Amino acid sequence: MKRNTLLPAVLIASLATVLAQAQTAVPSRVRFSQHQPNRLSGQALTPRTQPPRLATMVPPDLRVQCQGNAQLLGAACGNLPVPLDRQHPAGAKIGIYFELYSHTNPGPAESAILVNPGGPGLGTTPFRALILTVLAQNLDAHDVLLIDDRGRGFSAAINCAELQHGTAAFEKAESDCAAQLGNADSLYGTGDVAMDTDAVRAALGYDRVDYWGGSYGGEDVTAYATRYGQHLRSIVLDAPDGTPGLKAFSLDGNQARSTVREVRLDCLRSPTCSVDHSDPDAEFVRLIQVIRSDPIQGWAYDPNGNPVLVTLDEGALLYLAINGSLPGSQFIVTGELLAAGESLSHGDLAPLLRLGAEVVPLVTDYGDPTSDSQGDYFTTLCVDAQQPWEWSAPLRERARQFADAVEDLPSDHFAPFSKVAGTSLGVSLEKQCLWWQKPSPSSPVTLSHPTYPNVPTLVLDGDMDTVVPMEEVRKVAALFPQSTFVRVAEAGHVTFGWSSCAANLESQFFETLQVGDTRCTETPETVWPALGRFPLIAAHARPAEVDTSGANEIGAHERKVVTVAVATAIDAVKRSTLGAIGAGAASGSGVGLRAGTFESTVDANGNETTSLKNCSFATDVIVNGTVTWASGSDMSLVADLAVTGSGTAGGALHIDGAFEAAGPVGNFKISGVLGGRQVAVFIPGE
Repeated sequence: MKRNTLLPAVLIASLATVLAQAQTAVPSRVRFSQHQPNRLSGQALTPRTQPPRLATMVPPDLRVQCQGNAQLLGAACGNLPVPLDRQHPAGAKIGIYFELYSHTNPGPAESAILVNPGGPGLGTTPFRALILTVLAQNLDAHDVLLIDDRGRGFSAAINCAELQHGTAAFEKAESDCAAQLGNADSLYGTGDVAMDTDAVRAALGYDRVDYWGGSYGGEDVTAYATRYGQHLRSIVLDAPDGTPGLKAFSLDGNQARSTVREVRLDCLRSPTCSVDHSDPDAEFVRLIQVIRSDPIQGWAYDPNGNPVLVTLDEGALLYLAINGSLPGSQFIVTGELLAAGESLSHGDLAPLLRLGAEVVPLVTDYGDPTSDSQGDYFTTLCVDAQQPWEWSAPLRERARQFADAVEDLPSDHFAPFSKVAGTSLGVSLEKQCLWWQKPSPSSPVTLSHPTYPNVPTLVLDGDMDTVVPMEEVRKVAALFPQSTFVRVAEAGHVTFGWSSCAANLESQFFETLQVGDTRCTETPETVWPALGRFPLIAAHARPAEVDTSGANEIGAHERKVVTVAVATAIDAVKRSTLGAIGAGAASGSGVGLRAGTFESTVDANGNETTSLKNCSFATDVIVNGTVTWASGSDMSLVADLAVTGSGTAGGALHIDGAFEAAGPVGNFKISGVLGGRQVAVFIPGE
């Protein structure tokens, strides 16, 4: 895993399809590819019937054909040539592509709202539909300006084939990419991005802009704000990285330490997990220690049903835990770590191996570089960050300097993880950058002795964010004189993707320059599913509770079978959000935990149907049937299941409830017949 500095490449591997999808349609699930209703402010976008207002038209000499469906959504598009190397302004140029969406009220715009989703490596314009949905209420008085940073999107995206498509070992792919760029491989720093951004602003004639930065977009906002603060009206930072995180090993340490809080909060807020795990901190630390001393290896299936040989050591476990708060994850991995650890203690490796198979590896195919450029990811991050070696040193000497810097770190810098785990290739940007080059000085995020502008600034972070944890975000907020920090309960990385409350606060802030009432951030909007146990056989499960409003006739054992049957169905639904369905495809398939397969399809309204064939969550219970999840509307879930196997008398079950719905966790209500006896029970919806 790469250093997860705001929307990291690991995230994009699973979400690139959805982001690209935004070029042709507004996604019905705006929560980063997850099966969620449109809870954000504003209605789904429809094509504009009128052209943009003349007051904000792109100058004729800069106009270009719009990409995707940008023009259909009302954009005027342009491309501004700027020097690739500002030390040689008369030399080669790079074109900066942008899309301008104008306000609807008469008269001039109050400002232009700039948006930077982070990455780095991400194009901004593929997010157009999502951004315009979130900022719908602002389009009356504000223009929205989307700029693809240099080397990304349609601003000459860097395409290093080996890095982009995972066709070579990482060390070779990175070295070859640096060689491909040659002397240009230090010309994509965030300082240059800020200068490009201001050049676009000036070309369009805006005096003041508002700037939204998410994740690594916090660096972009920082670079711009400390250079051109006089042009800022306001700032919104959502889970931002900033200059404190550029110090070698700083962000890495906070990421590792924050995983304990993430696992604890996720479990204790879940009625299913909390009843089985009263001391999540101790259990998580114990799991880390077990894996440190005795890594596990074995075969498991990824979410799309492909077999993967998994080696799970302590570094890989840290990789899993940090990735748990990424948009699109729904904390599925996080919510299963403790239960998988308990199974491991009883010799059952299957749940933990499966988690290892479900996370995108460092070397993989990242798809279209205009959505996510791996070359740009490294050429920006590696030169922005403070590296623990001299750039002029040869590789062998760099490696020695890196090892010396690690040795100098406190022994508990990554606690409860070890320094070995915290500086492994999968999780350490410092190590990943060893093979990069910096032939000339890059333009830094901030110049020496930067001045942060005294403008209204809203900063948010989720209390379960492990990518840029609150400890880092608070440091960033402290740099901005007029900042207000807001903690969002049960949100992971980039809060607006997890919470309509956060999204509305951000949009309203641009409108009023006031933070407003933040009480909605104090209570989890959605309690994400977590798991108490992975029963090897039905007898190891918790029994479902008797529904006293019905006529239940089954005893404790068959009530455990009900729990297993429901878990089998929900497990397939969760895996579909990680697999092809979760990446924005119309259908997907996967493999049950113990056996069997499932197929999932999503209709035009975002509703999912999953068919199970001989699936087993416990070895002695087999489930067939269909689950229908209204993931595009009210999140209701209905299932009809046929239950067989050596652990049950068998029968048919009907399930009614809701999954991942907003508000307190409800119950699944189960009826039907097992062994000829009536079933009337319920279990918590995780």
